[in-house]
Amino acid sequence: MTFVLMASICISCIQTSAEDPELVIDGDVTWGSEEVIDGTIRIADGGTLNLLEADVSVSTGSMIVVENGGSLILDDSNLASTSPPSGITSFGYWDEERRGAFKVPSDGIDGDFSLTIHSVGGASYYGGQAYVGDSEPVSLNGTEHTFDFSDLEGGEAWIGLVGYGYSSVSISSVTIDTGNSQISIDGIDLDSVNMMAAGDHGFQIVVAGNMEVDNSVISGGGITIEGEGSLDSDSGTFDRVGPIVISSDSSSIDIYGESVFADSLDDHDIRGTSFCGISWGDSVLGSGDFERSGGLTDRWERRVVDQRLVFDSVDVIFEVDGMGLDGVTSFQSSSDSEGIGIVDGGGERVVQIRWSDGSWWNESATINIVSYRTGWNPEASGIDNYGGSDIPLTWGQEQVIDQFTPDIEWVSIAVLGEGEASTSQSVAVLAEFANRGTSAASFYITCDIFETGAQADIGGFQGVVVGPGESMDLQFGWRGGEVGTFSLDCEILTPTQLVDDSAFGGGTMMTESVIWNEPVEEEGLDILPILVALTIGIGIAVVWAYRRAKESVDESFEDDELDEY
Repeated sequence: MTFVLMASICISCIQTSAEDPELVIDGDVTWGSEEVIDGTIRIADGGTLNLLEADVSVSTGSMIVVENGGSLILDDSNLASTSPPSGITSFGYWDEERRGAFKVPSDGIDGDFSLTIHSVGGASYYGGQAYVGDSEPVSLNGTEHTFDFSDLEGGEAWIGLVGYGYSSVSISSVTIDTGNSQISIDGIDLDSVNMMAAGDHGFQIVVAGNMEVDNSVISGGGITIEGEGSLDSDSGTFDRVGPIVISSDSSSIDIYGESVFADSLDDHDIRGTSFCGISWGDSVLGSGDFERSGGLTDRWERRVVDQRLVFDSVDVIFEVDGMGLDGVTSFQSSSDSEGIGIVDGGGERVVQIRWSDGSWWNESATINIVSYRTGWNPEASGIDNYGGSDIPLTWGQEQVIDQFTPDIEWVSIAVLGEGEASTSQSVAVLAEFANRGTSAASFYITCDIFETGAQADIGGFQGVVVGPGESMDLQFGWRGGEVGTFSLDCEILTPTQLVDDSAFGGGTMMTESVIWNEPVEEEGLDILPILVALTIGIGIAVVWAYRRAKESVDESFEDDELDEY
């Protein structure tokens, strides 16, 4: 019976449409016979669906959703798609050792015959090549290709396949024509090597709750684990199920006992996030352990999606080096108006592989800053780029780059003196700053009159350089211009390049009040000393003039006497 007929067993059946019924299970339900799922089963919080020695067929497009708090348990059961993937495809390698190949199914055929390969989903063979035995390669095109064979006389022939530009070559089926009859064979039923299953999963299981597979077989359906979902398999078999997709770091999968993966639809059996839980027991067999895969299907891959670097500033130019299996892939980019830099243009990137033989590969990339300049470390300042170099690129979806940046804060600010001055004078102000960061900063401050909001006369912007982990004093003058009691409200000017004005510290601080008074006029001078000084000065001038005139007369007399000779 179909699951629709099970609605009478302590469950709620919601008929969303005649073609797409949905069954909601919110209690404990057990199936123990032949069943058919045609539509959607939703196992709600508190609900459990037990398949105990059951044989369940799942129609194309159906879905089982295990919500958080729900459970799906398979015990000695079989859950199979009515339309599982039936094709095969190569891994995209060109070398003879790893290129995909299949054996021509000639057993029982006498005489000449032809074999036609058909692609999966109507994909084009354009640019591909086929190697029949040791012969020269044959060019492929279109969605099918026919090979002619003479009587193999009990021998065997293999056809190797390579795609255009390292693309894969797929076979949905082959047709053998003997002249008297035609035989069609699905690709999955061919003897093949360096190939994996191809096609579409017949149904989907989405697990946000708990799923257990004990001594059971799942065939032809895809599995996604999300949220805080978990999957435990004790000697379960996953035939054309992989890769099982784990979409959350909070999800986990535990495969142990005599569990088996066979014919996964990609080059790995499990695809996880960077930090999801993956446990693979010593006795577990993966698709890579079978001849068809040729060891090319990995146990799992970890991937990071749309990884972002977060900077405090816009227009930071950075470079990431050491990506990819060979560790030589690099790229350069910059942070946007929100300080975000996308790693490698976004999308998915593999950061870990557990190979079929149990060995590992882990990405070990680094971030290097090409240019990280702000108003606090311009080129002319002599301060290096912020951000540092050789920063390990983590596997997290978001990585904050705050190394080698300053963190400036006020320590104190005070007016020196007695706190009272004339408006025609200035008072000394002493400010102290501390840099709690790991890089120097060259910055300026400005001050306003707190009581009026007017800009204070402190001789323009006052600048200071504070090294990492240091404190520095800055002394400047404050000239009053108005009678009254006033205080300074001073602010550290932060770089305009920052996304958040306070990212490098900063802030404001006030002085104590200063009483500004009118200037005191000086008293008049006594006239008598001035007259005495003038008289003495005139007398000296007269004596000097008289002596100068007398010397001139004497010189003239002597010259006259000499002229007479």
